[in-house]
Amino acid sequence: MQPPHSIGIPIPNIATTSADENDAELVVASQGGDQDAFAQLVQRHQRRVFNLVFRMLQQYEEANEVTQETFLAAWQGLSSFRGDARFSTWLYRIAYNCCLKQLEQRKKDKALNAAIQAEHLLDHADKEERASTVLEIHDYQNLVREHLSMLPAKYRVVLVLRHLQEMTYEEMAEILTIPIGTIKTHLFRARNLLKERLETFEQEWKTRG
Repeated sequence: MQPPHSIGIPIPNIATTSADENDAELVVASQGGDQDAFAQLVQRHQRRVFNLVFRMLQQYEEANEVTQETFLAAWQGLSSFRGDARFSTWLYRIAYNCCLKQLEQRKKDKALNAAIQAEHLLDHADKEERASTVLEIHDYQNLVREHLSMLPAKYRVVLVLRHLQEMTYEEMAEILTIPIGTIKTHLFRARNLLKERLETFEQEWKTRG
């Protein structure tokens, strides 16, 4: 099965498809070789897939390429899709696996900054006051991103899916194929790791001051 021409279109130029179209019908048509039907699936889901990939990789061009790789893999693997999960869940799982593959190929971790705002991660913390007592908010956010880049991918992805993609625990469990309890544990550990590292930095900064 050859990939449809639409996959090669740069992500920003893909238009949004009609919300009235039904994923299940488009999948069936796509499995029958209908490239136009698959192009509609690409148009419907490309933005959220790209957002997930970009949050994981933090490089626009690289995220663009991996997003297209995701849809190519989905097109080539359509015959294996049985409808046990929603098409979007199946697609995000492919995107996540493509991200992991890309991350494994990197020799350095410095490019893995996740653009997650501090206010999404430091629950019940007065972030503006915290930032003003340590450094300017811009520098503080850069510090947060720097420490986030040190988190293992398994922690980073649950933060992205939960706080930026606004997915439920059930949706995350389907995509990552791990129990909800494990997801909650990863979120708890990720937040604590970030909080501990930031508090350590602040303490050192105050001591130096």
